[in-house]
Amino acid sequence: MWWISYRGESGHGVDNIGVFEDDGAPRKKHPLLLDPSPTAHPLHIARGFALVGDDLYIANAWRRDSHIARYQRHGDTFRFMEVLAKAEQVAAMVHPFDVELGDDGRIYVSCQDTNTVLSLVPGTRKPAPVAAHLLKNYPDGGFLPGTLVASSHGRLPEYGDLRPFDVPSPLGLKVVLDKRGRPRHSVRGIVVHKKHLYVADEAGDAVKIFKVQTGELMAHITGKALKAPVHLIMHGETLYIGASGSGSILALDLTSTPPTGKLKARVVIDGKLDAPSGFAVGPDGDLYVAERKKQRVRRFSSTGEKKGTFIDDLPDMPEFLVYVP
Repeated sequence: MWWISYRGESGHGVDNIGVFEDDGAPRKKHPLLLDPSPTAHPLHIARGFALVGDDLYIANAWRRDSHIARYQRHGDTFRFMEVLAKAEQVAAMVHPFDVELGDDGRIYVSCQDTNTVLSLVPGTRKPAPVAAHLLKNYPDGGFLPGTLVASSHGRLPEYGDLRPFDVPSPLGLKVVLDKRGRPRHSVRGIVVHKKHLYVADEAGDAVKIFKVQTGELMAHITGKALKAPVHLIMHGETLYIGASGSGSILALDLTSTPPTGKLKARVVIDGKLDAPSGFAVGPDGDLYVAERKKQRVRRFSSTGEKKGTFIDDLPDMPEFLVYVP
């Protein structure tokens, strides 16, 4: 089946995860994944989510209530269990976009309004120590607790009185501010794979690869079609990149050798997408890509050939798309 998180904004936004059968038809029984219990903490503007066993972790992106929630499987739905961490406890976690559980057990969160990636310690859910590489190079950096990857513009509005140092690119993530000084283009999707963190640096037109143990920048992926990367997925040993700026999907086959230096991803879908958001590899090996503005999911072969619209007339703008066997 397919799970889709939605934009969740405005009066008609869907603050839940839609469930669709393998053929794209809405599931008749429980078409929404999350049990809307009156005792549940409100979910508003759901973004990235990660399923680990029977636990579902969701990034709630609303600036006034930025948090990571844990839901647990209950039959065909998931029930709210707890808020793992929120902005009041973890200052860097404002407007979270994506959440990942690493093979080290830590929880990784990309945060748009502080333009950082932070990590939380399993069990305690407290911020992990600031990346050793950042502390070594910027001993007086003033980084917020949990910072693994820092911003190239440290003095962002959501930091309040805290003023972390600017960490120049390429180590620091680039950011583009709007007229109010808030990030308009910033950090987006993340993937943790074999002790490395892959980060979509939207404003930098690159995917950057860091060591999770130290925060050291090891490599960066660029390319002519890699403009404004947003979503990342790992399928087997292949990293797929959704580039919203060029309307493309790119791929990089990973080797047993740790990534270093400048890497180039191959183009799978070249400029055929309108505002692509979440995407996934289906059970047939095809690529299924959500188009945000047109509120639909399109289907392509593994080599990028068009196969038509898979799901049309979604009730809200799609954000993340995941296939769950």
